[in-house]
Amino acid sequence: MAETTKKIALALSGGGARGIFHAGFLQAMDEAELRPAAIAGASMGSIVGAFYAAGVKPKEMLKAVKTPDLMHIHSWIGLKGGLGSMKVLREQLNAFIKNDDFESLDIPLTISVSNLNTGKNELLKSGSLIDAVVASSSIPIVFMPVKIGSEFYLDGGLTLNLPAECLKADDTIVVGLDCNFMEKTDTSYTSLMPVVERCLHIIVRNTLRDQLDSCDIYVSSEEMEEFGTFDFDQANKIFDIGYNTAKEFIPKIREALKS
Repeated sequence: MAETTKKIALALSGGGARGIFHAGFLQAMDEAELRPAAIAGASMGSIVGAFYAAGVKPKEMLKAVKTPDLMHIHSWIGLKGGLGSMKVLREQLNAFIKNDDFESLDIPLTISVSNLNTGKNELLKSGSLIDAVVASSSIPIVFMPVKIGSEFYLDGGLTLNLPAECLKADDTIVVGLDCNFMEKTDTSYTSLMPVVERCLHIIVRNTLRDQLDSCDIYVSSEEMEEFGTFDFDQANKIFDIGYNTAKEFIPKIREALKS
């Protein structure tokens, strides 16, 4: 009987700035010479996934998110507030990704998006890569939806924040990276943005239920609870948490590949 060689597939959750956790995790995987054969992501997970699948190194991703325009929320939504266009994100994606199509990627990538017209989740694997990433990352209320074809799309985390089931295969170890950690909070919710962020956190948390069974290894860190969606000024710290968490899980991943 021929020996079966197992592969690694990564499911990367959304979570705004918290998603930089994934880049740190990938840095440790690179150092351990563990390369994913497939990636699926939602929201910030789709950004990190697209960068990595296009050949951008994890530490280079920090340069993409640590620009003055991305470090503060007013740059995303405009000085007058209201719905933003994600123009800054598009510019960074164009600067770091050479070809705007899924087919040119080094690693197969699946992106979770929410179709506003149908109210359902969709998993995109072809067409404009940048449109798909921007759509998947467009937080409702904060950002305008993205039109793809004849329909409108928003944050993939609303309907599927950890796209793991789509990666499941007999020869594949699915590693689910969840950059969100949620417990009871003592916050006094007296202003709009904290309420919006907490509500979104609750919504995306509830989309995990049907995906955890598809994860052979589920990764989360309670250290991530202290960070908010727009804490891009904490990028280095979040990256380091992802890196150190990976160091803990790499032996488990190696063992799973052998089993």
